[in-house]
Amino acid sequence: MKEFKNKVAVITGAGGGVGSALARQLADRGCHLALVDISEPALAKTAAALSSSGVTVSTHLIDITSKEQMAALPATVLEHHGTVNILVNNAGITYQKSFATHSMEDWEKITGINWWGVLYGCHYFLDALKAAGEGHIVNLSSMSAFVGLPGQTSYCATKAAVKLLSESMWAEMGKLNIGVTSVHPGAIKTDMIQATLKNSDDIEAATRNYDIAQRIGVTPEHVAERIVKAIEKKQLRIRVGKDAVLLDLMKRWFPVGVQKLLRKVA
Repeated sequence: MKEFKNKVAVITGAGGGVGSALARQLADRGCHLALVDISEPALAKTAAALSSSGVTVSTHLIDITSKEQMAALPATVLEHHGTVNILVNNAGITYQKSFATHSMEDWEKITGINWWGVLYGCHYFLDALKAAGEGHIVNLSSMSAFVGLPGQTSYCATKAAVKLLSESMWAEMGKLNIGVTSVHPGAIKTDMIQATLKNSDDIEAATRNYDIAQRIGVTPEHVAERIVKAIEKKQLRIRVGKDAVLLDLMKRWFPVGVQKLLRKVA
């Protein structure tokens, strides 16, 4: 997809972070936007920032963990825009908790957003993407999909699932002229990581991880730039940040050794 002008992109988690940055970059290229988030103030803030962009922007207050709301969303977007060319399943969440202290409610919330939200998006928007004749799906995974990180069992599990879903879909969707990209960022300077401070069984570790992310993390704008290029090149996957590349290589070269090292860290 070399041209974004007058295309239509649906972005979940568009109220901030990577979602908001990507909305701005696509708008700059003339792409119309359907912004999806569970926070009305956050949606309004992103939409207001795009008011002078010259593109059509619709906002959709949606809980992506709800099958009913996600099933109804494509028709609403088509009513506003007439077509859908790009789907970005961006919304995500993480907790800094060990498996032993993870409640089932924790698992349900995190799998609901990180897994079911992505799956619902892919499933319910597929017909609209097929009808457009050309499309692209972007699924936000993580460097956590490469290796089992202590204190991140639910995040690693859901992001690994997104990675493999994306790879399988990429193999299938080529004949439909629909690209699929799995995005694997390392640390990003976004508000999402602050959730680890509020939902942690180890505040010291969560604070340390937050501080590291602020020092070495890439900006949401950088991630957004890489995503736009991935859509243009129809890439299967992208790793964003030196930490993501390094962790991927370590797991490939030392598949058991890296886990032994993480066990000592834990």
